Amino acid sequence: MLNIISTNKAPNFQYTDEMDRFLMNTLAFSVGLVTEDYSTFDPEVLKIMEDESDWLQESVVWCQSLVVGSLADSGNYDDTGELMDEFNCLLNLYDRARQRELTSNEDNLFLNIHDKFLALLLTDDELITNLLEPMMSEW
Repeated sequence: MLNIISTNKAPNFQYTDEMDRFLMNTLAFSVGLVTEDYSTFDPEVLKIMEDESDWLQESVVWCQSLVVGSLADSGNYDDTGELMDEFNCLLNLYDRARQRELTSNEDNLFLNIHDKFLALLLTDDELITNLLEPMMSEW
C-alpha cells in the first residue's frame, strides 16, 4: 500500500475539522452498526436512533457512499478493491482502538490512512459544497 497522493487540486484546509468529524462519524457509525456498541455515540444521536429505527443503517450507507465515491473519483486508486481494502483496514483499526490501545504500528497505519483519506476528501469541491457548507451555515 503506497501512501502517495496525486492531485491537481489544493485541499480546502479551512474545512479540516468538519471533514475530519464527518470521516470519524462515518467510522463510528459503521462500526456501531455492526457491533451494536453505541457507547461512543453522542446522546443526540442516540435520541435520533430511538425515534427513527432505520436511521443508523441509512446514515452508514449514505456516509460510506459519500466517502468511497469521493475517494474513488480522486484518481488515486487503481480499482475499487484497493480503495475498499484501505477503507476496511481503517474500519478494523477504529474498532480495535475501541477495544484496546493500538500498538505503535497500528496507530501509525490508522493515521496514515486517515490522513490520506482526509486530504483527498478536502480536495473534493462538490463534497464540500453539498455537505459541509450547508452544515456550517446552520451553525
